Amino acid sequence: MAGLCLSGRNGTVRRGLKLEQWINFFKLRREDSECTLHTITYFLPIAANLWERTIMTEIKNPLEIYKVLPQTNCGHCGVPSCMAFAASVLQGLKTLNGCPYLDKIIIEQLSPRIMQRRSMDDEHREVISQLQQKVSCLDFASVAPRIGATLAQGKLAISCLGKDFFIDQAGEMTSTCHVNHWLYVPLLHYIIECQGVQPRNDWVPFGELPGAAEWSQYFSHRCEEALRQLADAHRELVFEMFFLFGAQPVTATGGADHSLVIMPLPKVPFLINYWQPDEGFRSELNILLDRSAGQNINARSITLLARGIVEMFRQLIVSHSREGKLF
Repeated sequence: MAGLCLSGRNGTVRRGLKLEQWINFFKLRREDSECTLHTITYFLPIAANLWERTIMTEIKNPLEIYKVLPQTNCGHCGVPSCMAFAASVLQGLKTLNGCPYLDKIIIEQLSPRIMQRRSMDDEHREVISQLQQKVSCLDFASVAPRIGATLAQGKLAISCLGKDFFIDQAGEMTSTCHVNHWLYVPLLHYIIECQGVQPRNDWVPFGELPGAAEWSQYFSHRCEEALRQLADAHRELVFEMFFLFGAQPVTATGGADHSLVIMPLPKVPFLINYWQPDEGFRSELNILLDRSAGQNINARSITLLARGIVEMFRQLIVSHSREGKLF
């Protein structure tokens, strides 16, 4: 916090005083006739502003809550550690009252300052609402041919992984399949952004697409690596599911044991290459995109589509497993 300059006895100047120091300064000088009126008049609004900023600063980091906890990890609050409790408070899952050792005065001071994080579902609902407003302004008759969709009773019928999903003029999505945000958000983005560029079988890694840099690590770890692990553990079932969702085999790329093309969206194909483990070498899997994808959808939506496939396969594997387990 920035310091302040105060004039005191004999015209001396105090520099660099912080909040606690200026409180003490005025306590010592409240009867000091040499503490001039103009100094007090000038200083009080500044002091009030500093006090408000100090007391009412929003708490958005669990570390700020953790600092006032006993840090004994006793578990009496119902979670295993004080840091976990602090995170739960920010997420709205716990309140400060949940810690039996936290002073009531501290609870009263901190509670109004805590800014609870919104859940992922809340964030997705907000994003979907914004996208729906944009979709509602579109002319579906001109949009359909551009994005590779058809019109069915005034709705856009879009094939996703071989299954039809319908978007009405209000941006609401329906299908005989399960609807989730992994598909819903990318599908709305696709309707709004797709330039209608035809795929050219010019396959590139995800990282080469426009805007992919910030998502590249996530795509590699949470999409490609996660899918590789599923293929290693449930190879026959995974590729059976791919074909169930309309995958088409293609000539192997780079000596891959399996190469196939899937169509998450009509103009956004994925090429999936899988090399089985062999003689001490671990398996490999990559997901390539047609270079045209960058003109038809954004990188974040591609990441959501790929992650959605992984999550869908996980759920199907668990439901088909005799023990109800993934691995």
